[in-house]
Amino acid sequence: MTELDKAVKEVIHIAGDISSKIGDLVEIGLSYAPYIGNALNYIKFKRFSKRLKEHEAKIRKIGQLASQSLLSEEYINQRIFPVVLADLIEEHEDAKVNYILNGFQNVFIEEKSEESMVINYFDTLRNLRYAHIRRLFYFADLAPIYPEGFYFLGSELDAFVRSLDEQLKNLGLISFQLRVGELGGQEFDRSKDDVVIRSYGEMFIKFIMDDPQVYDDLIKLKEK
Repeated sequence: MTELDKAVKEVIHIAGDISSKIGDLVEIGLSYAPYIGNALNYIKFKRFSKRLKEHEAKIRKIGQLASQSLLSEEYINQRIFPVVLADLIEEHEDAKVNYILNGFQNVFIEEKSEESMVINYFDTLRNLRYAHIRRLFYFADLAPIYPEGFYFLGSELDAFVRSLDEQLKNLGLISFQLRVGELGGQEFDRSKDDVVIRSYGEMFIKFIMDDPQVYDDLIKLKEK
């Protein structure tokens, strides 16, 4: 048995110890994961084992939800979980793992049966870095300002922030209220008040939150 084989067996064992349902999902999912050819290496599976242990409580909760779900096993086992599994294995940023798990958890809580919609949420999450998510949550009044501190127009940090915001816009999560001159390429200091969370942005935020009701309540409060 190779070191990789041992690492894979360890992953299945750890997942099964946390939740027999998740253990079964991991074992089945390894046959269906679309990116598994790139993921099958020792270092990534050791990292995955570590992530399972660090998020044990949430994984156990997901296992309970999966056991009680009305969603079909074929839908979860063959179409949704392989994508989740590949993302958990391949994701470089540990800080994003919780959002991947939140999304999978909300598939069961909301009984999301539309495959294309669910896959699109995970595609969007895969295209974001943790910095994008922190910036998005700041715009949604769910987190403190990011990045912190003062920076000048035209500075390296300013360019970084503009890049984050532009990518959020390109993914359909936010839009900007443009000022006169911006259409001609002129740059201005951009404030939070210039940003609008789009409908898809609101839905995506709720998808990756541990408790989507928190954001629903915030939206209702703003509408009053």
